[in-house]
Amino acid sequence: MDDGPRTDEAPEPTESGDAGRHRGDRSAHADAGRTDGGRPPAMARLDRRFDASTRREAAEALGNPSSSMSAERDRIVEALFGTALDDPDEAVRAAAIESLYFHGDAHVDRLARRIAERRRGEGAEGAGEPEESAAGTFARWLDRDRAAYRMVGATGLGFVGGEDAAPRLREAFDDGDDRVRARAVRGYARVGGENVEAVRPLVNAPNDLVRSAAVDALVEMDTDEAVELLALAARRGNERLRLTVVERLGDLDRRDATGALLGSLGDPSEAVRRAAAASVAAVVAEADAVPAGDVRDRLLTERPFEADGLLAAFRAVAGERTAADRTGGRRSPSSGTGARDTDVRRYAAWLYCELLEAADPGAADRSAAVEWLIDALDHRDRLVADLAAAYLPRIVSEGETGGISEDATEGVSEDATEGISDAADPPDEPAEPPLGVDVERELRALASDGTASEAARERARAVLRRFKRAVVEAAADRHVEYVYVRWPADYTESYDG
Repeated sequence: MDDGPRTDEAPEPTESGDAGRHRGDRSAHADAGRTDGGRPPAMARLDRRFDASTRREAAEALGNPSSSMSAERDRIVEALFGTALDDPDEAVRAAAIESLYFHGDAHVDRLARRIAERRRGEGAEGAGEPEESAAGTFARWLDRDRAAYRMVGATGLGFVGGEDAAPRLREAFDDGDDRVRARAVRGYARVGGENVEAVRPLVNAPNDLVRSAAVDALVEMDTDEAVELLALAARRGNERLRLTVVERLGDLDRRDATGALLGSLGDPSEAVRRAAAASVAAVVAEADAVPAGDVRDRLLTERPFEADGLLAAFRAVAGERTAADRTGGRRSPSSGTGARDTDVRRYAAWLYCELLEAADPGAADRSAAVEWLIDALDHRDRLVADLAAAYLPRIVSEGETGGISEDATEGVSEDATEGISDAADPPDEPAEPPLGVDVERELRALASDGTASEAARERARAVLRRFKRAVVEAAADRHVEYVYVRWPADYTESYDG
């Protein structure tokens, strides 16, 4: 058998088979608008009754099918798989591999695994170990002239490993094709390669694909030296490299990696700060080698309050649902979290609340931060909404709320004011909200907002009741005279007659 991906066994059933179902007119014009067995014309020309040149052109064309063929994408991919595995011509197989790559990286991975499975089956029937057969095939492909074969070779060798896999993949770091280099360095770490110095030049490679693969390799190595290089890249790399590094560091449950992430929370790039916040929340969610409390304490100690920096970063991760969602506005995706980790969003909200509660009230304007907490009472994640409801009364302390207004006391038992004198003097004029936002007014608006969920309205009412109780208790502790006001007329009547 040659080194091509095809085998001598009968081809697996694919959409590229069924030769002879239509007449042999090879021109695109003649084939335009008609199919053979429901297949697009280019896919039909993969049949082996056409010559190799026609099949190669068809395979190349299927790498970028027209919009009219988009509905056939799955069938096209399967047809390309059949060609890459079984066509008798090397150039046709290479064209099919290239087209599979353009349909998505994962297809090349799948192809390499399929070839490895076939080689194992052949090895089990003949002499030698099946793993050696597959590894030997992929290693030989790394010397092929066609980049498509080298790409599959690097991918497959990273999957099957073997005694000489790491040094063989290391040699491919200098390949002229960036796709091969990226797959080689990622596979090198997967099969046990640990030479960080060999990977170092690729971390600063001009190609994004290679840089990202080098970062993945260092994360896979998970050694002190590898993390040290990642931390250096997070500090001194360009913005794209820093972003890549902080997105991946969250996968390492290590104190040194977490320390690098905490440093990146002060990065000049907003995108990097948000990605770092997501990764920090991911580390906290795991709470294994790096306990959640330790991360919180380091943040409170090392990172000062930053209205547009640290808090904004965690808010972006936690803030998946805001008022814009309730009113039909466009949602901004949380940076770095995606849909993969509900826990990441929740722990980002927790860290946000902890930071805001500990912030010096006079350090900066906290209005945007507090407004987000009010808005988060209607977050679609119930635990995030409950966090906001729990922390809001603590953040808006009794000293900051000042006097309680009449509507804020609605629904609270009058027994709560028993024993408190009702002869306090009214203020001359309303005080300026110390947080830059009238929290009570915002809560009353939410409590009566018909577009908000019933759960959000109830949380707003519950927070208002907690404010009322806090003010009453504080007044009682200080022996301050307190007037219970349900309606404006109540206050006037207390001074009449």
